[in-house]
Amino acid sequence: MTGINTLSTIEVVPSGDALGAEVRGIDFSHPVPGEVRDRLVQVWGDHLVLLFRGLELNDDQLLATAELFGGQQAAKSRDFFLQAGVKPGENDRVATRPGITIISNVDSQGKAGVASEADRSLSLKWHSDNSYVEVPPTGSLLHAHVVPVNGGGETSFNNQYLAYENLSEELKAAIEGKHCVHDDHRNTSAKLRPTKKPPKTRHDITGPSHPLVRIHPVTGKRALYLGRHYEWPSSYIVELNDQDSEALLALLWDAASHDALTWTHGDWQAGDLLMWDNRCTMHARAPVDHSQARVLHRTLIKGDPVIPAWGGSPAAGE
Repeated sequence: MTGINTLSTIEVVPSGDALGAEVRGIDFSHPVPGEVRDRLVQVWGDHLVLLFRGLELNDDQLLATAELFGGQQAAKSRDFFLQAGVKPGENDRVATRPGITIISNVDSQGKAGVASEADRSLSLKWHSDNSYVEVPPTGSLLHAHVVPVNGGGETSFNNQYLAYENLSEELKAAIEGKHCVHDDHRNTSAKLRPTKKPPKTRHDITGPSHPLVRIHPVTGKRALYLGRHYEWPSSYIVELNDQDSEALLALLWDAASHDALTWTHGDWQAGDLLMWDNRCTMHARAPVDHSQARVLHRTLIKGDPVIPAWGGSPAAGE
């Protein structure tokens, strides 16, 4: 087939906002030459979130796309369900392919509705995928199979390079050298995960410690890295007491989620593929009309260890 997957046919249409671009002339169901892959990496670095439209990809092709950009990584949420005794294929969160997460509000009989254990029609808070693991994924690929008509589910992204750059010098100084523990107790709808109990103190929190600012390994730029934040005693700053940690995190979250940093993909269509960089963006989702079916497949792009913006290890007591 001609007219796709060549350097000459790639068209990039920027969103005009703080991040995001549509890329035309690419179809990941066909081979992607090395020079085209390299160009896409460059475009991805420039725009942080890429939209490809009209793609018909099976799970093998979606996983192959992840391999194209560095490999695939299974979502940690899968482990929580396996630990709770769910077998692969019994739950949309535990697909038969470890690298695939099925995001669906459709039950086993094909009826749309709120999937109680995964809350697939609820809004999702600002977050970075799987920041609660030691080596978070580089990026995410989300492919739409079925989407509602005027039924919500708009997906928003924000630019965490700009979030850091826009901080006052006072705030930059306040977070220098500090680390945040990324809680793995709750999902992005703030619901407790299977096998997890409500934490009562910071000592109950499980999850890794990451620097509040990370260095992007490709661009070399600093990005604010907050992951996700729920009510105390969820994620906290290791080097501060609870009160000071909450106060500083409130300021950082306010800065990280400013409207000026945001682009929203509001007109989802079947065949859309979104690809975003978890190292320098966060994303959120508006609620979905639970009376309409919504089915998307996601895979994660394998990550590398987080590069801190400063040397040293977090203070004791994490």
